[in-house]
Amino acid sequence: MIIGLGCMAYDNILATNAHWKDEKGKIVRREYRFGGNVRNSLVAAASLGASCAYIGTMSGDEKWKSALDDYAQNNVSTEFVDFEDKSHPAEATIFITGDGERFIIYDDTPLHHLRLPSEEKVAKAVSGAELLLVDAGTCPPGTLEVMKRCAELNIPIILDAEQFFVEKSLVLQMIEVASDLILPLHFAQVVTGKQEVAAVIEALWSERRNLVALTEGSKGCYFKDKGSLKTQHLSAYQIEAVDTNGTGDIFHGAYAYSYLKGEKTVESLRFASAAAACVASMPHGSIRKPKLDEINKFITGNPELIVKTI
Repeated sequence: MIIGLGCMAYDNILATNAHWKDEKGKIVRREYRFGGNVRNSLVAAASLGASCAYIGTMSGDEKWKSALDDYAQNNVSTEFVDFEDKSHPAEATIFITGDGERFIIYDDTPLHHLRLPSEEKVAKAVSGAELLLVDAGTCPPGTLEVMKRCAELNIPIILDAEQFFVEKSLVLQMIEVASDLILPLHFAQVVTGKQEVAAVIEALWSERRNLVALTEGSKGCYFKDKGSLKTQHLSAYQIEAVDTNGTGDIFHGAYAYSYLKGEKTVESLRFASAAAACVASMPHGSIRKPKLDEINKFITGNPELIVKTI
């Protein structure tokens, strides 16, 4: 079972055919949908066939019953969720431009009320876990301790972090404990204080790591894994992006699924890249989660991604 710690979001999506350089654009589509790093990652992994569960708290207010319904509809268990009145999904407005790029405006007030569930539920979740997914920016207090418990049990920990939304020292400690780091390149540069990719990866590498991967959108990702101990670059699939919102989360979830299937690191990263590309190219209004047959068809129908040692 894959367990996840982080927040859920409720997004008001405003799509336009204009680009940022146009300075203004007409709304051509409006959508409301649930999101959030860990929510999207868990939904992606569950869609591919993994057993998944969310750990946290959720408001019992009738308005937010749909949040738990969303998990249920996407085959993500909420058996490890407790109720906390003010702990509802963070609300955000997301602008999607004509080239698929996005800008997010959010209210993070609910994140300050996100908590771990009871110790009994946490212990049960950890005891049944094969892998832990963590969003370092939106996780509840006590997440670091859960990570340490998983590390002691040799449970892989995939960490997502984009900014220092919570205390910087806490994020750095979570980065230290994680076995598999998948971070945006720009944030990894901030964390390490280094700019050159190989130097960034070396600064983040340790013997406890399975993987350090630094993503750079359409430019692919840089990575080092325990199998090769070389810093390498994996190209990205070239697509016409429609909506890139949440595709980094899809990448994390698909990687987690492939990792548990026992695939080699480079194959898991290729699979994750294909899953993200499939979702990014979906038409507006689509159910934004990857499907195994569509990913395999996409991989077969596109040029193989290139791996280079740098």
